This record gives sequence, structure tokens and C-alpha cells, in this order.
Amino acid sequence: MEDNYIRTMLRNENLCQEYLKKAEQEFVANGNKHSKAECVLLQQAAMRCSEMANMSTGEERLHYQRRLQDLNRRIEGIVRILNPDAFKKPEGKKETAGKKGTQGSASSPSAPQTNVAVADRDVSGWFKEAPKHSFSDVSGMEKLKEQLKECISDSRINKLRTYLKMKNLRSYFFIGPPGCGKTYVIEAFAHELMEKDYKYLALVGSDILSKYVGEAEKIVTRLFEEAEENAPCIVFIDEIDGVCKNRSLPNLPEYAASITTAFLTGYNRINSSDKPIIFIGATNYPNQVDNAMLDRVELIRVPLPDSEARSFSFEHKFKDILKTAPGISFEQMAALTEGYNYRDIDRLTRKVKDLVAKRVMAEYKNEDRAIAALKDGSFAITRELFEQALNECLPTPKDDILRDLDEWEERFRKGMDE
Repeated sequence: MEDNYIRTMLRNENLCQEYLKKAEQEFVANGNKHSKAECVLLQQAAMRCSEMANMSTGEERLHYQRRLQDLNRRIEGIVRILNPDAFKKPEGKKETAGKKGTQGSASSPSAPQTNVAVADRDVSGWFKEAPKHSFSDVSGMEKLKEQLKECISDSRINKLRTYLKMKNLRSYFFIGPPGCGKTYVIEAFAHELMEKDYKYLALVGSDILSKYVGEAEKIVTRLFEEAEENAPCIVFIDEIDGVCKNRSLPNLPEYAASITTAFLTGYNRINSSDKPIIFIGATNYPNQVDNAMLDRVELIRVPLPDSEARSFSFEHKFKDILKTAPGISFEQMAALTEGYNYRDIDRLTRKVKDLVAKRVMAEYKNEDRAIAALKDGSFAITRELFEQALNECLPTPKDDILRDLDEWEERFRKGMDE
């Protein structure tokens, strides 16, 4: 646990320094004048400081809190220079009373008000074509697929659900370690629904968060407006922890809390409209998401790929390209890769292909003869070759994040029961 803490702190510190360096470079490149790009980089540095302050204690926490305060002052100063109206209260409106971070609040008193509009060309990029893969391409996850298929069946009876006064909005919250296939199965879900004339809107939280102060709130607001106007639709936000930060976290930058408030306000909008909308959020870090959002969704835990899924993945990646020699099969490859995620499998299969390319060329000397040997199986993947690739391509560590997810899920479900 201590090693994980040190690694995370070092990673955040390095990222913070990298963002600060890029911000200085941006300032110089812009003729020693402030710019939106510089502000975005400082925001990213502030988020890293916020995370380090939340993780640490004592004098170390005070150190990161002071750094965070300095960065927030720099950001606010740049915003005031670039957009003098950003912190002005709208005329004719009274300041809303209340504390920052109050759950369910519709606005944040400290949130800058901007006149930045979201360009239609940007909005058009949110609407995605139907993903090419469907549930038939997803191996394993049988229980999860059945759960989502029930939602698809419900989408065919929206009129009946309305008559029975059942909520049309369905909200899911996918959690799981990196590389477990969350996005892949969500895209397959979207494919199935788009065959029922649903539209598909998808954004990544980190892209929204990286916007200039005030713009992220506009994007979030416009997103939910588009969802309401284009129902029936699916709204998928990957890395949702970036745009719906837990406001109870200490040292949370003001602009991050403002984005969370805008996000919850937008979500409440589609909830009140009660149109056929399926909202999906996904994250590796559910403890970073605001509790007000968690109260509104159905939790779905996506596990690491099981043996069937790993076997299917190897077959899919080697099918029609490489054959296997006696002593190694796709099922045996799966047995040798317990605890691997899909990214680990991707790296491993690339390593296998690298080894195959070197060996087949060394043996046949000519590309055409080498390809012919691979096609007819004269040269095939052996167990020895696969095990060499295993030794040279180790899986990423997962114990810490799996333990954190288990502990968070236990607290979450216990809180729901209570």
C-alpha cells in the first residue's frame, strides 16, 4: 500500500511539474502574454496538486494546499485578464445563498459566468456513428449482457412504461479496473440500441475538464440539452470522475466544484423531462465521483476478462493470421494469462507477432515464403514462443486498484442498504 502511495504521489508530482513547465512555455511562446492554453495547463497542474493534498497528511498536506491556493490565484488572475466579465454577477439576478459543494444545488455562487457559446461543429462531434461491434462480439460477461438486454427490451415499450408511470430515464454507472472492457461493452450496448433508432452521444470527461474556465460548464449544459432534444438517445461519458468530482473532497479547486454543480443540474434536467434517455458513466475511480450522482445511478461492476473472454480475444487477434502448433491452444493461452486485462493481452499479442516476424524471416529469408509458411501452418505459434512472449511482456500491477474498488463497492452497497 505504501509503495502504491509513493508511486501515485510521484506520478502526480511529475505531471504537475510537466504542466507548469508547459504553461511557462506557452506564456513565452505567446509573447509573454497570457492565453487560454496557459490557463488550461495551470488547471491540470492544480488538479494534480488537489489530488496530492487529498492523499497526504500533516505538513505535507499543508504544503500542497498552499501550492493549490497559489495556482488557483494564478488561474483566477488570468481569467480576469482574458475575460473581465467572467466573475461579474448577471444583471437583475441576486446572488444565490448557500455553501459551495452543497449537494443538489443548482448553481455555485463562485462559479464564473461566461458568454462562451458551444460551437455547433463541436456538438456535431458528440454524435457518434454506430459502433461496429455488438453483443455477439463480447465474450464472457453473460450476466452483464443479460442485464443490458433487459434494458433494450424495455426500450421497445416506452409508451407502456409511461402509462405505468415508470421512469423512462435509465442511468448506469460502470466501474472496473483499467483495461477490463468497460468502454467496449458500452459501445456494444450502444450498437444494439441504435438498431432501435436511438442516437448515441459520447464524450470523455478529461476532454471536458481540460477546457478553459467557464467553458466546461457550458459544454456540460449543452450536452444535456442535446440529449433531451434528441431522445431517444444514449449519453455516454467516459472518465466521468473528471467532470463530476466529489465535492466533499477537501482542497477541491473551485472550478471543479462548479463543473460538478453544472453536471448535476443538467442531469436533473433530463430526469425531470422523463424522456427515453439512457445515461451511462464509466470510471476507474468511483471514489472521486460526487455522491449526489451516485445516488441516481445503477452500479455495474465490470470484472477483468474471464478465461472464456481471454480465449476469445486471442482467437480474434490471431484468427486467419497465425496458426498454433500442438501443445498450445487459445484455451491454454487463456489459462496462462489469469489476471490479464485487455490491454495486457494487446501488448502480449504484439510481442508474439514481433517474435514470429523475427523467427519466420530468420528461417525463410524471404517475405513471400515467410507469409506462405504462416498461412499453411508450416510456421506456427509454439508453446515455447508464447511463453517467451509472456516472460518479456509482464502484465500491469492490479492488486492496489482492485482492492480499492472492492473496498469502495462494499461501502457503497452498505450505504444503500442502510
